[in-house]
Amino acid sequence: MASIGRSSARSLLRQTIMIAQHARFYSVASSRNMPPNRPVLKASQITRFPFARFESTVSPPKQYVYEDIKKLAENPDPEKILVDVREPAELAQEGFIPTAINIPYKSSPQALSLSEDAFEEKFGFAKPSKDKELVFYCLGGVRCNYAQELAGEFGYEKRGNYSGSWEDWVENEQAAK
Repeated sequence: MASIGRSSARSLLRQTIMIAQHARFYSVASSRNMPPNRPVLKASQITRFPFARFESTVSPPKQYVYEDIKKLAENPDPEKILVDVREPAELAQEGFIPTAINIPYKSSPQALSLSEDAFEEKFGFAKPSKDKELVFYCLGGVRCNYAQELAGEFGYEKRGNYSGSWEDWVENEQAAK
C-alpha cells in the first residue's frame, strides 16, 4: 500500500463529506423529490470504505521564508523564478515582490499546461522552463499552495512555496524601515 499525500487526504475528506451530505439529503427526501432512478443512500453506507492509502506522484515543494525571498528579490538567481499567483488587479492595487512574474491562479489555472507560444501570447513573457525552480506566493498563502501543486501535476518538479506570501512580505518590509 502507498501512503496518502496531504492534498489527496484533503480531497478525499471533502469528497466523503459531500457524499455523506448528499446521502443524508436523499435518505430524508420523499420519493417525489428524488430524481428518477436515484438510489437512496444512508450515511452509514457511505462511510464503509475499505481503508486505502494513496501516494502522490508530486514531490513536496521547498518551503521559503521572508529572508529567502528577500535574498531572491535582491539577487535574482537565474535558476529560480518568483511567481505571484494573484490576479492582475490585486497587483495593481497592492504591489508585488521585485523580480516576480505574474501567472494568476484563479483566472488562468491551466497556464503552465499551455504551449510556449500560447503562453507567451497570453502573458507577454516566455513560459518558465521545467528545469527552473518556480517559487510561488499569493496574498496569504492559500492560492500559492494550490498553484504549486498544479505546477507539479504539469511536470514542474522544482517548486517552492512562500506560504507567508505578500502579507508576510509587507509586514517584514515595514518592520525593516
